[in-house]
Amino acid sequence: MSSEYGGSAIEAWRARVARHHAQSESVMEASLREGDFWRNLAPMFRADPYREDDAVLNVLLEMVSEGTSVLDVGGGAGRFAIALAVRQGAVTTVVDPSPSMLEQLEASVSEVEGAKVTGVNAEWESAKVEAADLVLCSHVVYGVADIRPFLQKLHDHAQKRVVLVSFVDSPQSGVAPLWEPVYGEERINLPALPELMNVLWEMGIFPSINMLPPTGPQSFESAEAAVEEVSGRLFIGSDSERLERLSGSIEGYLEAVDGGYRIKGARTVRQGVVWWNVEG
Repeated sequence: MSSEYGGSAIEAWRARVARHHAQSESVMEASLREGDFWRNLAPMFRADPYREDDAVLNVLLEMVSEGTSVLDVGGGAGRFAIALAVRQGAVTTVVDPSPSMLEQLEASVSEVEGAKVTGVNAEWESAKVEAADLVLCSHVVYGVADIRPFLQKLHDHAQKRVVLVSFVDSPQSGVAPLWEPVYGEERINLPALPELMNVLWEMGIFPSINMLPPTGPQSFESAEAAVEEVSGRLFIGSDSERLERLSGSIEGYLEAVDGGYRIKGARTVRQGVVWWNVEG
């Protein structure tokens, strides 16, 4: 199975992630390269466990029932784990490397009654946890360079089913056009759903996939709002020259839409729920 990077799908994935990370780290301030990356963002990942407008959650709710054990890898603040616990009676464990995310998980669990949710602070690759009926990994794999053992461990810890959730385009690809005016080079996007399917097939895993309803590209109220929103995603940091380059070029990359602006050429956001049963 060949690709633009040559070799197998797994090798291509690893090479692309490595190039993306190297590009990011070359412009990141030290504070972003060290410590808990999610410490300022973690509160944003809390969610109402009784929400009805989450297409992914609605699919997951149909996959579990009272007493189902769920291992949520990279589950962060528990946006799925808590909902599955309080609404379906699942027994959930969240594995996440971010202490800040698990602090938010603990806070969220304390606000609901009867939620059987446990947090484990660890990288998945080194986590020591029991197997579960269902192993969930939502929007995590994009930046995992050594993808094969990561996926294999998910498979090995599932007693009945593995569920992955992934966007067709990696999460930050929507702002990729703005990388060049700031840094003078084309952004290398992380792999996502199409590449993930190729990796799974190469591993001999042939999953089912449920494509969810698409949503529109992100929009902004104004050019100034766009700069404020994307500057963090471009690792502008405290560099005034970078901010000036972004501010000076932003209008050329925006197009008017109802209610504001969006980045020219922005694609509709699509995601899929990928799952396979594990033969016992």
